[in-house]
Amino acid sequence: MDINLTDIDKTKRQLSAELSYEELTPYFDKAVAEYRKKAMIPGFRKGKAPASMIKKMYGEGLEYNALEDIANEIFHKYIVDNKTDILGKGAITDMDYKPKEKLNFKIEFEVMPEVVIAKYKGLDLKKTKYIIDDSLVDEEIQYHKFRNATNELDGIASDDNYTITVDLQNLDEAGNVLIGQSQKDLRIFLGNPQIYPEFKEAFKGIKEGEVKIIDSKNAEGGPKKVQITCTKVEKLVLPEMNEEFFKKITAKEGITTLDEFKAEIKGELTKIYDGISDRKFRADVINEMIKANEVDAPELYIDVILKSMIEDLKHQQPKHELPKDFIEDEFKKERRVDAILQAKWYLMRDKLIEMENIEAKEEDYLKIAEENAERYNIPADKLITAYKDNEDVKMKIINDKILDLIIAGSNVEEIAELKTKEDLEKQEG
Repeated sequence: MDINLTDIDKTKRQLSAELSYEELTPYFDKAVAEYRKKAMIPGFRKGKAPASMIKKMYGEGLEYNALEDIANEIFHKYIVDNKTDILGKGAITDMDYKPKEKLNFKIEFEVMPEVVIAKYKGLDLKKTKYIIDDSLVDEEIQYHKFRNATNELDGIASDDNYTITVDLQNLDEAGNVLIGQSQKDLRIFLGNPQIYPEFKEAFKGIKEGEVKIIDSKNAEGGPKKVQITCTKVEKLVLPEMNEEFFKKITAKEGITTLDEFKAEIKGELTKIYDGISDRKFRADVINEMIKANEVDAPELYIDVILKSMIEDLKHQQPKHELPKDFIEDEFKKERRVDAILQAKWYLMRDKLIEMENIEAKEEDYLKIAEENAERYNIPADKLITAYKDNEDVKMKIINDKILDLIIAGSNVEEIAELKTKEDLEKQEG
């Protein structure tokens, strides 16, 4: 038997084997014996026909049927004997059998790549520190004021702090009603910056019961007329900035002044943006690790991650069903780079776990349980039991420990960035 192993790339291997007919004979005899057990031959009880007769009648067919099993058996023995760390299963890529002479076959397979972490200490990293501008604080307060505002009936919309209810009817160029092109009881807040200019102008000072015709444009940019009938005018009454309102918004006692309220809002916004900064920073740490260390991602790893992405997408859909127009191959092509990066990080992470002997300990589970006890209204001792049985929680703890380790040994430069109301508007736009 002649066996050769060839490196296709850093993770793929090809096993080539050639067996003479003499070396194949024991495998063929085994195939005959197995078939004999179930063979129904006239004149003999089941499984009692002579092996020589079975071989004479079905020998050639049994040989061909046995070839794949023979190749897989030889491949498996080679993997075990050579203690090869194989990923998945090998795939037969070539099979050439010459009856009574020899068998040649090739099997391709993937192995775990050798992961060498050349650099994980002394990385140069940058972390954004968001500075909350007062305009963002004022915008947040304005949001809470509007959410807690009340409406009072009024006869005329004298400024933008009004909500009007209107009926809309499209007209033709001659001013005739277009059947089926109307809207009833449409509520419009006049302070909405998205209102078209021609409608904004028409709504100024509008009165309950008033009818106006507006010259506007259709979706194609052509002229159209819209008749609006105002059926209700309501004045927006904003809440007073007092201790009661401050407590309602913050759920905290003792905030009595507007300055204290603003400071509280600013503190909460700072926490939110600190969280955004931290998540971005930790993602950047992973990217820097991938740049600093050359790791080959096995195709099997990449495919498993892509399938996981599809499952995640499925669970985000109604009834956990993918959209009818979803094309799996296109999705995999679009997300392949992301999957490769994830695979590389997972391999590095596993290597660092081994190198630094990182594990999830009792105090780690306790910390998470105490953080979430109040949130879920479940005692920490009950949560910790559930967390210890949860592989996802375990991996989150370990992943965080690895990132903390890398960050602690890196050179971190903090970059200040001012966050303003304009930034929020751009983000929402």
